[in-house]
Amino acid sequence: MKITFYGGVGEVTGSRHLLEAGGRKMLLDCGLFQGHRAEAIAKNKTIPFDPAGMDATVLSHAHIDHSGGLPILTQRGYRGAIHCTLATRELCAIMLMDSAHLQQHDALFFNKKHAKSGRAPIEPLYTEEQAESCLRSFQTLPYHSPLALGGTVEVTLYNAAHVLGSAMIQVRADGRRLLFTGDLGRRRAILMEPPELPKGVDTLVIESTYGNRVHEPIGLVEGQLRAVIERAVAEKGKILIPSFALERTQEILFVIEKLSRHGEIPAVPLYVDSPMAVNITEVFNRHMDGFSFSPEFLDYVAREGNPFQFRSVHYVRSPQESMSLNDLPGPMIVLSASGMCEGGRILHHLRNNLDKPTTTVLLVGYQAEGTLGRRLQRGDREVPIYGFPQKVEARVETMHTFSAHADKDDLLWFVGRLGPTLKRIFLVHGDPAQRTAFQGRLLEAGYRDVQCPQFGQAFELGA
Repeated sequence: MKITFYGGVGEVTGSRHLLEAGGRKMLLDCGLFQGHRAEAIAKNKTIPFDPAGMDATVLSHAHIDHSGGLPILTQRGYRGAIHCTLATRELCAIMLMDSAHLQQHDALFFNKKHAKSGRAPIEPLYTEEQAESCLRSFQTLPYHSPLALGGTVEVTLYNAAHVLGSAMIQVRADGRRLLFTGDLGRRRAILMEPPELPKGVDTLVIESTYGNRVHEPIGLVEGQLRAVIERAVAEKGKILIPSFALERTQEILFVIEKLSRHGEIPAVPLYVDSPMAVNITEVFNRHMDGFSFSPEFLDYVAREGNPFQFRSVHYVRSPQESMSLNDLPGPMIVLSASGMCEGGRILHHLRNNLDKPTTTVLLVGYQAEGTLGRRLQRGDREVPIYGFPQKVEARVETMHTFSAHADKDDLLWFVGRLGPTLKRIFLVHGDPAQRTAFQGRLLEAGYRDVQCPQFGQAFELGA
């Protein structure tokens, strides 16, 4: 067994790991790198192995930094299956098409704005037609159902509890058992149940996004969100929430619905301005039968009804309706993709509202280095939007409480419960400081072989 790391190492996006075992070559995730435009394009266009020589691809979940490179893979000659859970396939059918649409739209807008500036035009990484072609390679695999990939190789998916349909990937071959967590969920979350604990793992590839941070308790979410909404009502301002369309949007809808239903916040119009988020919420509605949801959430649904369908929420689909929101007075809440402000309709809302001191930009997810979201988070008073400078007068706040990633304590809890069979650990999907800090904690806990792999680094795992 041999593993080579081709993304998501020393950084949080672009998850991509090549595993060779039992005479087979398989890819664990194939995500897009997100960051500075030129660097992101260069990284995403480069595939440092032959896709045509791959036997299988296994996908942990639908987030674009884990799935968004799949259409590039199939363009370059990959003809094998892409294995994932049913919910992940349904979500990718939405998210990959949206990714292609946004790339085409943003390239068109960028090239039009800079046609006379001498700047080189940009091209989308893939088209909607190429994304649709890629989706035909998807094959669903339920949790706990071993899949033989030929030779001695067997793949099993376990619930990672990160987002709807997310999975840990266990590969068994030649007496070895490797587990790739993908993105790991928290022990206590708003919608999801805790992650599973597979047994007999000897090699672990685990994310380290928050390897040196402890999240604020989930119980603080309602109070924090209430305070932001009450202030916006008093100031008649707008709350712009750049939100990941998958999971984060549904979590925020759920919390606001609870607060509104119980009369704990004033009535405020809430606009979900992302066709992708609207479609994803419909997937949640279809899987409201217990697909990895927590018992507490399911009890709420049984007792009080569907939290994604309430009076003050408006699902925005058309571009015209989206643009009309800029002319409406506050108070209002606008939930719009993307979560790191790297594309989509949120850019138009920021462009029209960042110069207003009554605007609140509420960041509710991880902001990768080099993204517009990170610039806003660190307090830049001027930021580029569509290549043009934009003054920032708005209030920018961050809520870490919503994170769907395991924090330092969750990660240590998970590793500690895999048992004495665990001998080797690889840390991925983390900024250098977070990853190094978590490596130190694992070494202190008695684990002797804890690696922080670099891009392109390969490790022989033995037979």
